[in-house]
Amino acid sequence: MNKEDEPILMSPYGDFLGIELQDISPGRALCTIELKDHHLNNGGRVHGGVLTSLADTAAGAAVRSIRPEGKLSATTDLSISFIRPPTGNRLVAHAEVIHAGRQLFRTEIAIHCEDKLVAKTNATFMISLPFQK
Repeated sequence: MNKEDEPILMSPYGDFLGIELQDISPGRALCTIELKDHHLNNGGRVHGGVLTSLADTAAGAAVRSIRPEGKLSATTDLSISFIRPPTGNRLVAHAEVIHAGRQLFRTEIAIHCEDKLVAKTNATFMISLPFQK
């Protein structure tokens, strides 16, 4: 099996939140989440942590699709701008690697709900070796 055929799996945390990888191509990923009551804050709106986790997961998948073989990646920084509160039941995150360096990969992520932009995110990932046991 070559790298293009290997599935990109969600983390246990992504599974817990209900994040699904819908599409992936080199340097790009599309992830979604169907919103449930447990995704809401006390005010009845989507918790900012859900939006941030979705952005980080989508960006991580985009990076994994093109990072060097045998390497890992980890988020080193992530900034998010909340544009408007989501009003629908499904979030869609489009992530794209905009710079792939030797050690750092930069990404941009847009999150939509019912075709309206709800958040814009930038994230940087560090490329590293797997942990040694």
